[in-house]
Amino acid sequence: MRRFALAITLCLAAGATAQADEGEATAFAQAFCGLRDLEDGAGRIHLASPALAEAVTAALAARTGGAADGGPLADGVPWQSVAARAPQCAAGAVSAEDGTTVVEVRYAFPDASGEDWVDRLVLVRHDGALVVDDVRYGATGDADTLRGRLAAGGS
Repeated sequence: MRRFALAITLCLAAGATAQADEGEATAFAQAFCGLRDLEDGAGRIHLASPALAEAVTAALAARTGGAADGGPLADGVPWQSVAARAPQCAAGAVSAEDGTTVVEVRYAFPDASGEDWVDRLVLVRHDGALVVDDVRYGATGDADTLRGRLAAGGS
């Protein structure tokens, strides 16, 4: 009976681990960077959790106006805090937080000092694979996020 209890405990502990190791999270962030040019960044939806993908789809369906009139989400989904395309995009620090993995995405303009920025991906596991469940804009804080902007209509 003790062995059975120990086996159940170990299985539950292993299954409850949603965090990714640093290498896996870094590779995920690099894939996120790589998809920024696919369909003007829309390719990043393929890395989204089902819940985030649903929120993106709903926000796009509910948007009023289009690119011509500058309506909400007119420039697409704000997968990053700054609309400009930085020449460099790379993974940064990785940390564990409340059952998730948070990995920095560092955007850089090598020829323009002071124009760089950092956003953070909140990663979770879905069906055993890492997926992005939110994007926190900026290097700190969690008040400004992709989910928040989607809920506000992209503003």
